[in-house]
Amino acid sequence: MSRNFIMNKIVRRTTGSLLCALFISFIIQNAFCQSLTGKVQETGGSPLPGVNVLLLRNGDSTLVKSAVSDPSGAYALEDIGAGTYIVTASTVGYKTAYLPAITVSDKKEPIQLADFTMEPQATQLNEVAVKAKRPFVEQQTDRTVINVANSIISSGGTALEVLEKAPGVAIDRQTDQVQLRGKEGVIVQIDGKQTYLSMADVVAMLRSMPSDNIDQIELITNPSARYDAAGNSGIINIKLKKKSEGPQASAGTNGMLTLTGGTGKYGRQRGSIQLNHRIQKANFFGSYGINNDKNYWDFTNERVQPNKPGAEQTRVSQESFVRQRDFSQNAKVGIDYFLGKSTTLGVVWTGFWTNSYEKSPAKASFRELQDGPEYLRTLTQKSLTNLFSNQIGNVNFQHTFAKRKGGANQLTADFDLGHFTRDFKNSLTTQTLFPQTPAAPLTGLFTHMPVEIDIVAGKVDYTLFLSTDWKMETGLKSSSVRSDNAMSLSEGLAGNLVPNDSLSNHFRYKEQINAAYASFSGKLGKKTDVLIGLRAERTHSVGRSLTLGTLVKRDYLNLFPSLFISRAMSASQALTFSYSYRIDRPSYQTLNPARSFVDPYFFSVGNPYLKPQLTHSLELKHAFQNKIFTSFGAGFTDDLIFFSNRPVNETVLDRFPENFGKSQAYNLTLSFPVQVSEGWTMQMSLLGVYSRFQYEYLGRRDRVEQFSGRLNGSGAFILGKGWTAEINGWINTPETVALRHFDWKGTLDAGVQKTFSPRLKARLSIQDIFHTNRSLAVLDNPELKSTTTIRTDSRVALLNLSWSFGNQKLKAARQRKMGSDEEIKRAN
Repeated sequence: MSRNFIMNKIVRRTTGSLLCALFISFIIQNAFCQSLTGKVQETGGSPLPGVNVLLLRNGDSTLVKSAVSDPSGAYALEDIGAGTYIVTASTVGYKTAYLPAITVSDKKEPIQLADFTMEPQATQLNEVAVKAKRPFVEQQTDRTVINVANSIISSGGTALEVLEKAPGVAIDRQTDQVQLRGKEGVIVQIDGKQTYLSMADVVAMLRSMPSDNIDQIELITNPSARYDAAGNSGIINIKLKKKSEGPQASAGTNGMLTLTGGTGKYGRQRGSIQLNHRIQKANFFGSYGINNDKNYWDFTNERVQPNKPGAEQTRVSQESFVRQRDFSQNAKVGIDYFLGKSTTLGVVWTGFWTNSYEKSPAKASFRELQDGPEYLRTLTQKSLTNLFSNQIGNVNFQHTFAKRKGGANQLTADFDLGHFTRDFKNSLTTQTLFPQTPAAPLTGLFTHMPVEIDIVAGKVDYTLFLSTDWKMETGLKSSSVRSDNAMSLSEGLAGNLVPNDSLSNHFRYKEQINAAYASFSGKLGKKTDVLIGLRAERTHSVGRSLTLGTLVKRDYLNLFPSLFISRAMSASQALTFSYSYRIDRPSYQTLNPARSFVDPYFFSVGNPYLKPQLTHSLELKHAFQNKIFTSFGAGFTDDLIFFSNRPVNETVLDRFPENFGKSQAYNLTLSFPVQVSEGWTMQMSLLGVYSRFQYEYLGRRDRVEQFSGRLNGSGAFILGKGWTAEINGWINTPETVALRHFDWKGTLDAGVQKTFSPRLKARLSIQDIFHTNRSLAVLDNPELKSTTTIRTDSRVALLNLSWSFGNQKLKAARQRKMGSDEEIKRAN
């Protein structure tokens, strides 16, 4: 039985299980559904709009439904199954209000609840033993939120594994690229700031970051003018766990300790700790995480490429089993000092360190006919080390002015210093197995690539309330980047390598970006909200190869408009339209013309003449009862950057980035929560993508069209006596990205949790139960036909223990957004 047959069978079963659960959930939900309605008012009897109303299951306080009160103060909670519930109402500036427990029967009769009367917040509330358990996937009007902290299946994993479970997110393991809704060019942020890395290094960092440090992941497909214009497909913001903030917060110390151990084919050990200490005028916070992982990459490649003169083609077969070990650490230390009730000064330092090691035997076979005899067979021993350090220092200032009509004006400022180093070494020793006569000596190829990047960035933002309904946001930003990459390559007989100056290269890159923006937001009538913005970014860059004597200068100004219109169609429906114009600049290493060998027969090379790709992005989203979201999006990209594989000779390929042409992408998304039965809730997400690529390759104009889809499903189960369980699965249909085609892909995860006390929890999870999370890519162009399969150690069982200690009443921390946003992603 073939591997593909087994894979397709598993995919069909997984898809069938998710669709069956979805079908059953609709039947059950429609069989037992009631509506709860009510109103929210102030103590004087005036209606209070914008209040969050939560329906919680009595006993375990699991979140069942949510709603937001409309301008008349009314709200509705629809499709409620039989059971006993608690209803709460909360909003900023008011005490949280509760209604007595209510019992809903099987009768389909609407229930009118008592009115909420909200009292202004004057003193700290006593602790209330009611907590809503957040769903794993939460849809909001302008973003999708992945609640990692409370997830069983996400505990003990890595940030990359959690990100791959998110609706609309796909990871290309062959090229280490991240896609959002079928498009590359996404910006990955951590706490609102970039990571100073290229996307490949971002993926490597997320692969080694413990998920226990993460609170939420936000997917923002159409950011406003306040954000950097970078990121063609949007922003992924990873929010780390924090505690204790605000000048009025209670004093004390708290924290959390997590320990994880598990195994697939190889073992994994992870741990993290978060600490927070609050005194009257200051809040100290810090975290530390460590990750010791072993993994493997089972890699196969079959390709057909042009042959040496006199023959038609060469058929190449490659196999490699890569054993990988990652030892990484991350740390954060900071202080918020409260100069007064309205002014905060903060200092933060963040560091990431990774020591990655790979060792693998790589086999290669060459023949001129598909079933013909081999004319060359080699065995290469590969040894790779990759050490990188990424450190960022930030000083931030925030001042809130006296409240006036409409709200309080606010001034924020950030200044960042970043230093990134990478030391990459790759040693290849090749033995010729056939022909054996005459006996060929061992040959060697050694690459050493040290990289240093320094980044200085600063920004200032100001929010001004113009009236009760309108406000203006404006700001300035400036960033300066210097990159130095001195790559040396040596080759020859094993043990006697000689530097090859023609293949070595010393590359320096400088870039200065100055930006300014302004946006206006407010109401048009009672039901329509508008945000309109414009951002200007001027870029000046100089790329210089000291070895080749080449110099590439660029100087350009871009204007990036954005528009958001949201209208409440009724008390339960809202419609939002958004548009933004965005840019994706090449990473610093992608501009470097140096060769970086993966093995003796494949290397990557940069392109100093790459231009940024630009995208018009539009989205229309409909929200029903703030729980069912339907959206239609479109993106139009010019100067699309694509990495193509090109034959260099009859045995060697290179990977080369170029501005490929144009692309159009349309997506349709449906997201909704459903309650299957008592104690069983599910969150479903369906994504359909149609894309079209127009390009010119090897002098030939072509156009590729494709349809693809993704199904996500996650369910939570309440088992009783402190036991809960989760299941999560996703399926990707085949898709095409320019010249590259991808096969079916999917995975199914499950886990259970035991809560021993509010402070101590144990979680057991199994990732990729059927071991179906593998990558199969086919490249087909006039010069090259290639099929690549990659399978990793993704089926893993993990045991996670978490213990919270100290004063758990401390408030959540202020989220910081530093000035070095665009630059962090593109460093390498």
